[in-house]
Amino acid sequence: MPQEGRDELSEQFGALLREIADSGELVGGEALADPVHTRTVRVRGGSPVATDGPSAEAEEHLAGYVVLDCESRERALAIAARFPDARFAAVEVRPIMSTAGEEM
Repeated sequence: MPQEGRDELSEQFGALLREIADSGELVGGEALADPVHTRTVRVRGGSPVATDGPSAEAEEHLAGYVVLDCESRERALAIAARFPDARFAAVEVRPIMSTAGEEM
């Protein structure tokens, strides 16, 4: 994608973040480093084994996350649909599990 297109997407994303921050729905979030910096840890035979990269089967990667506090699932889905990433990849929406784990 040309720089001009990336700049436009960044501006749209910034505007959306300001809007949901102003509405009080934005709790937080962070961009994540490129997947090339990822290490995956699994315990096998009681010993931890670390490998480079995310899961080999993954076609997409987690680029970052945003935590929202919305009145409804529908509102969260409406906000997710406005993220520029939704036009090119996917935006996953899921509730945060409470300490009681009732969502399991």
